[in-house]
Amino acid sequence: MRLNGERQRYTVQARNERFVIMTKPFNAKRTYLYTIADLDRGVRGPCNKIFGLPCDVNMPEGATKVLRELEAGEMEVSFRRCVDLTPADREAIEASSQNDRRGCGV
Repeated sequence: MRLNGERQRYTVQARNERFVIMTKPFNAKRTYLYTIADLDRGVRGPCNKIFGLPCDVNMPEGATKVLRELEAGEMEVSFRRCVDLTPADREAIEASSQNDRRGCGV
């Protein structure tokens, strides 16, 4: 799914009713970029941990672990480095949710 007019598509790695963890390739560094959407707050961005994520969210197992930490309140989307979700972003996230329910998504 594309967010906010970005070129590369994000892949949903894990989700629940409130949080969606997404990644996209960052080919210049042979790694990936991630973002966490908090649907209740209406924002997306990196986690608030000083040294970043505790595991690799580009793999479903790691993303599920981070999702559990988000649910438990041990981690959240950074308040200083987040951006608001646009209506188009919310539509894209909802559309990917519908694909998941049909078995076509991640």
